[in-house]
This record gives sequence, C-alpha cells and structure tokens, in this order.
Amino acid sequence: MSSTNYTSLSYSLPFHFNEPSLTFSWIGFTLLAILLSYGAFVILKPDPYAHIPAVGGSGIISAYHTAKRFYNHSNELIVAGYDNYKDRIYRIPSKDRWQVIVSRPDQIEELRKAPDDVLSFKDFVDQTLFIKYLMGRTIVANEYHIGVVRSQLTKNLSVLFDDLREEIQSAFDDIIPQTDDWVSIHAYSKIAEIVARASNRIFVGVPICREPEYLKVNIDFTMSISKSRNRLIRTPAFLRPLVARYLTTVSESITIAAKYLGPIIQERQAKIDEHGQDYPEKPVDLLSWLMEDASNEQRTVTQLTNRILSLNFAAIHTSSMTFTHTLYHLAAEPHYLQPMREEIESVIAQEGWTKIAMTKMHKLDSFLKESLRYNGISFVSLNRIALKDFTFSDGTFIPKGTFISAAAQSIHHDEEKYPDSEKFDGFRFANIRTQDGYNTTNQFVNTSPDYIPFGHGKHACPGRFFAANELKAMMAYLVLNYDIKMKNEGVRPKNLSIAMSCPPDITASVMFRRRQL
Repeated sequence: MSSTNYTSLSYSLPFHFNEPSLTFSWIGFTLLAILLSYGAFVILKPDPYAHIPAVGGSGIISAYHTAKRFYNHSNELIVAGYDNYKDRIYRIPSKDRWQVIVSRPDQIEELRKAPDDVLSFKDFVDQTLFIKYLMGRTIVANEYHIGVVRSQLTKNLSVLFDDLREEIQSAFDDIIPQTDDWVSIHAYSKIAEIVARASNRIFVGVPICREPEYLKVNIDFTMSISKSRNRLIRTPAFLRPLVARYLTTVSESITIAAKYLGPIIQERQAKIDEHGQDYPEKPVDLLSWLMEDASNEQRTVTQLTNRILSLNFAAIHTSSMTFTHTLYHLAAEPHYLQPMREEIESVIAQEGWTKIAMTKMHKLDSFLKESLRYNGISFVSLNRIALKDFTFSDGTFIPKGTFISAAAQSIHHDEEKYPDSEKFDGFRFANIRTQDGYNTTNQFVNTSPDYIPFGHGKHACPGRFFAANELKAMMAYLVLNYDIKMKNEGVRPKNLSIAMSCPPDITASVMFRRRQL
C-alpha cells in the first residue's frame, strides 16, 4: 500500500491521526470506556461464592482490605472463620483468589475421599508451589518417585536404620561439637546440615552424603525454592513464568550435583547393563530404587540428579522446620529432658539402637507429635483444587477452579478436640496412649480428621515414615548427649507467618553443651 493510501485511510477515521490532541482524546476515551466496562462487568457479574460466608466481608473494598492482610496474617483470618463459622464452610480472600476452608470431620472425610479428577491434590501443588518453573517440568510430568518413597523406602526402614543412626551421630559430632561450656548455635542452619547428611546417607550413600559442596547445593536449592516461591506468590499469575525464569536455580544446581552423582549413576547403570537390575553388591539406597523404576528417558544423569534434588527439597525443608520447632520447645522447657532420657536409655538397653526401639519411645514420639500439633509447618492441610464442580453433603457448592483446604492449625487448637490446646504439653499423646493401653492410634505418623499435619487419606505425606524415624533418631541422640536451653531462658522464639506457611524463626540460636552427668 502506498503512502497516499495511508493518508486516505487516516482521513476516513473519525479523528485525524496527524492531530496529537485529538489522538490523545480518542485513546483516553477508549481506555476510560474499557475500564468502565470492566468495572461494570466485575460489579454486575454474579458471585459464584455468594452462598459461602466470607471472612472480613465479600464486598470489593472489604475483600481487598482483608486480602492485604493475607500474606502475613493468614492464620488470624483462618481462626476468625473457624470461630465464626465453625460448622460451615467459609472463604478467605487472598491476592488473586478466594480460598475456601473446611473444618468439620465429615467435610474433611469428603475432601479426602473425592476423586482426583474432581478435587485434585496434584494440580493444587503444581499451581501453588510452581514446581514446573522452580524444579523443572519433568518432575510434574512424571511423579514415579512418590511410589518409590511410599513402597521401597518405607519397606526398607529397618534395613537402613543402622546407616541412618550412624550418619546422625557423625553429623551431630561434626556440626555441633560437644563442649563442657555453653555454646550458642544458630539452630535452623545447623539442623538443616544434619538433616541433609542423614537424608542423603539413605538417598545416595557415603561418601557423597558427606561432601560439603554436594550438601551445600541441596540445602541452597531448598532455600532458593522456598524464597522464589514466596516471591511468586506475590507476583500476578500472568507474570509468573517470566519472573520464574530469572529466579530458578534448577540448571545450575543440577550441574553442581551431577559432578558427584554422575559418576555413580554411570557406574551403576553399567552394572545393570551387564548383570541386570539385581547385580552383585547392589547398594540399598533411594538412588538404586529410582534407577530401577525410571523409564529410559528418566534414567539419564540429568534427570536422576534433578529427581534427587527435588526429593532433598521435600526432605530438608519439612524435616528441618519440624525439628527446629521441636528443638525450640525443648530448649525453652528443658525439664522435659530428664524423663525423655530415662525412657530412651531404658528402651535402648532392651532393644539397642534399632527401628523397633524408636517405636517404643512413647514420650519422645509424643513430644514430636505435640510440637507438630501446636505449630505445624502450615496453617492448612488437605489442599485441593476443584477440576470440576463439587457439592458437599451439606449442600455447599464448590465451583470449578476453587482452591480448598482444611483448617489444620485451627483444628489442632480446638479445645473440644485438645483440652488446654493453647498449652504445649510435650507428653500429651504419651499420656493418652497410656490410658488407651498403648495402642498405635496416637503415634506421631498416624493421621485422622482431628490430626492432619501430614494430610489424611491417600495423599497423606508418603515420606512421613522415613521422616519420623529420622527425626526421632536425631532427637534421641540430642537428648542423650546434650544439655540445651534458650539464651533467654524459658522464652521460645516466635513462629513466622508467610502466606499459609508457619516456619520457625530461622534466625534464632540455641545454647548447647555436653550433657552433664
């Protein structure tokens, strides 16, 4: 088209584009019309959640002000909904959506029993943890590692326990040396190092589990994912893929970790090619089981390394926070040390340092369970996203696309379920078990509609049995070998609140010394 034709076209328009003032007026009028139309659409659009009561109000302005508080005060909002609408499903506004909350046992049962193609846990995780951006799309596309953890790892805990115990002892001795004088230790970072070593003893074995650079990349990967996710939560959805591109450390972390895992993976694969899966002196560890179950395209050094990094994220992140929460309680109330020591010493005298011994340390088990009840690492549990419309038996309609969770922290602090619920009672569950004849219902790993820090039902944390043995062995070793206290005696560091997460104060220190006999 010639320049003459362009000129003719411009004259045929309502406003002459060669006149700046008219051009700006036209653009401004158009933008204003669009904004007014959108505003009218938002205001007049039927609210699909109108039948569900809202914390802080459901109006545009009231919901906006409530949503501003969500990131750092989510549990206050959940508690307000739990107290005001205890027998009803309710909703809380966050920055970009309504979060629907359930709390009654029957509602939790319906939530856990709903088919995955209706209320999906996997899709919730994908959309809230941003795994495809921060850990790699292959982790989302193929989750065969979950089956490996649920089956091979759990079934072999007795076989692996000696290795786990040995690494825990070695890690504590290296990372928190025993001295006769009180020493201030930055708790979370040191616990993360111990958890990383103990976990990787079972994941990939020695000597890699003790390599400083390998451990550092796994710990840093865990911290980086957590920080990046917290940033992405505050980022509008349409910008997240772009922002995540500059936040993810997946490729760099894989490159570093592969320096250590690559030669081992290649050596093991060569033996599989020569002798088959059950080759002589095959290591008993998670890497071996991952290689067994991986499809051909998942058996490369890059893919297996990525898988190990992702499992480390889950293990280090959750176990370090859980143990640190528990450590703060013990340091603030060291009167629990002596009765736990007596129990641990008695059990070990009978059973030795074995997995069976861990099941008989009821006070230790109770202390960990009570800490997870009292704190948790998340204010909610049984997280799902509705892939289809869903209706609860009480008639509450849940539209497709809704994010829905159970009010874990509120349930765990309900006086009707847990008398004196605002008091930390380290032996709460041990006392209940004594009354019930030491049945297993109140063990650390058991879930129920009233105890859901691990979730409940088929999507309950598959690694909780390994984690429980690791945490109990760590705590047993600490209790037998160290005295601990807070610098400000009796004062426990306050928990943090980050969106729906409840991490411990990761800046706090604990005083350690060699146990005084």
